[in-house]
Order: sequence, then structure tokens, then C-alpha cells
Amino acid sequence: MNGWTGAAIAGLVIFIILRGVMTGSDPYDAFLTGAEKGMKSAVSLLPALCGMLMMLALVNASGLTELVGRAVAPVVRLLRLPEETVPLLLLRPLTGAGSLAALETIYESCGVDSRPARIASVLMGSSETIFYTMTIYLGAAGVKRLPWVLGVSLASYLFGAALCGWLM
Repeated sequence: MNGWTGAAIAGLVIFIILRGVMTGSDPYDAFLTGAEKGMKSAVSLLPALCGMLMMLALVNASGLTELVGRAVAPVVRLLRLPEETVPLLLLRPLTGAGSLAALETIYESCGVDSRPARIASVLMGSSETIFYTMTIYLGAAGVKRLPWVLGVSLASYLFGAALCGWLM
């Protein structure tokens, strides 16, 4: 962090504290209340997050990713996507770290200027870890049923991947 950034952050914190004092509220009490609510949210999210991470570890350890990759290879060819992008396509909705590792593998095996690497880069930058995001945000909001959210999210991800294959 350079000098200007540190000064800007310190200035913002001082401004917030002074603003709180000038309006008659207790900034420290407000901070403690917010921190308490944040901790309660984190504790309530832990079971869902642990379950999702355990499921992901089981899928990777069982070899299911490779099996599904071979099963969807004909569809991937139909969408004009390189077969090297299949692991990334499967992992991106599940995990950011896993999809980053898949992206690195594509870079190493195909080169960074190749068509598979360009497509993988666009997919990585334009998509989201759907299941992780849903676990965090919908869990924090207390949503238990997911009638359309998952389907629409996955459909938009697949549409974006198909469009990427056809345009690049």
C-alpha cells in the first residue's frame, strides 16, 4: 500500500468517526454492534459452506470430474469449445481455486496465446462460482428454497460459454 492509499483510508476512518460523534451517536458502539452481527452471520453460514466444500472434495477425489468431462465432450465440441476447457467449464460454477488451477493447466499445455487459453480466460473472467455465491448470499439472507435461482444461474453460465465458443 503506497502513502496515498494509506492516507485515504486513514482519512476515511477519521471522517466516519467524526461524523458519528457530530450526529450524537457512539461510533465504537455501532462498530461493536456491526461486528457482532457479522460474527453471527459467519457462524450461521459455516455449516452450509462446510457441506459445499466437503461435496467438492468428494467429487474431485472420486474422479467424477474426469468422468463427467468425458461424457460432456460431444456437447462441448458442438458448442465449438476446445476440449481442453472442459475441466474449467465443470469447475468454474463450483470453485474459484479449482477453476484457477484448471486455467493454469490450460495455459501450460496450450500456451497463453492459444484459442483454448483465450476462451478459458474469457470464461474465467466473465463467470462466477455459482454454488459458492449462492451458499454465501442466500444463506445469509435465510433463503432455504431455490425455485429458479439455480436453474437461471446455470443456464446463463452455459449460454455465456456457448456464445464464447461461437464468437472466439
